[in-house]
Amino acid sequence: MKLIGHKKTKEQLSISTLSARRLNTAPPHVLFSGAPGCGKTSMARLLAEESNYHFLSAQPNDMKGYDDVMRVFKLFDYKNYNEKGDRIGIIRPTILFFDEIHNMPLKGQEVLGIAMENYTVEAKKSGMAIWVPYFTVVGATTKAGKLSKPFLDRFKLRFTFEPYSISDMAKIVKLHSLKHKVFMSSAGLGEVAKRSRGTPRIAVGFVERIRDKMLAISSRFATVPLILSVFDDLGIDEEGFTITELKILKALFEAEMPVGLDNLSIITEEDKKTISDSAEPFLIRKGFILKSGKGRVITPKGVDYIQQQGHGKLKKVEISFDYKRQ
Repeated sequence: MKLIGHKKTKEQLSISTLSARRLNTAPPHVLFSGAPGCGKTSMARLLAEESNYHFLSAQPNDMKGYDDVMRVFKLFDYKNYNEKGDRIGIIRPTILFFDEIHNMPLKGQEVLGIAMENYTVEAKKSGMAIWVPYFTVVGATTKAGKLSKPFLDRFKLRFTFEPYSISDMAKIVKLHSLKHKVFMSSAGLGEVAKRSRGTPRIAVGFVERIRDKMLAISSRFATVPLILSVFDDLGIDEEGFTITELKILKALFEAEMPVGLDNLSIITEEDKKTISDSAEPFLIRKGFILKSGKGRVITPKGVDYIQQQGHGKLKKVEISFDYKRQ
């Protein structure tokens, strides 16, 4: 599969699709979970493309019930089936992709889940079984725990998408920089890669901002000083921290006790949802803060970083990690 990284996932999907092709059926249903922007949608499209399957993307919010699900089924490939639904030739399964699949209403999960199991749906009035062409649901989610257990159990293949390594990010940055005609040295690629938080989507945005500055100053090459000036303009430091994340670190550094979300929002003048959904996960993943039963605390690693960067006054910080986790 032509996608950087995720070697084990690609190998397992290749095995499953090869087996399905030889059995003239659809591959097992697949659930991709993990951080946003790490290749889940790209992997779903690549699965359909390399297998020559029909690809169909649908909005999970639209799957409110029976009629909505049936409308999607009508878009499947019905070739090489007889009127009873028996296969009479080589079929072309449909990859039905849902981004943020956890947003699908429970009724939609129930109707779709039954069809995922046996490729049939009961008619509303007669109760007779209506056959559906073979298909594979590929769901992408950042909140797999929100799916109902019966629906979750339909996914026989489950993969977690972790942020990319720095080396893989450098390859991705190079790929997209060439696409946008942004030419930079290996050192420049490294500066972009290490600030991209292991997320291709973020890296692409950075490459576009570098391109914009190159055009603005009529530069034909993205030098390291030019790249660093772009990050300075964006307020992105060498760890990839945003201004919001640095404000959180500074606030916790100066605090004499754990800080709750409400107080942290007031201190940093940032929305609570922004803090909990966007800033905190990255800071926790990097090992710079922890959530405890009494609030957020900065770790020794976070203290060292603030001091090394000159963001805070040198002082002894004593932290207890005996609090109950939320």
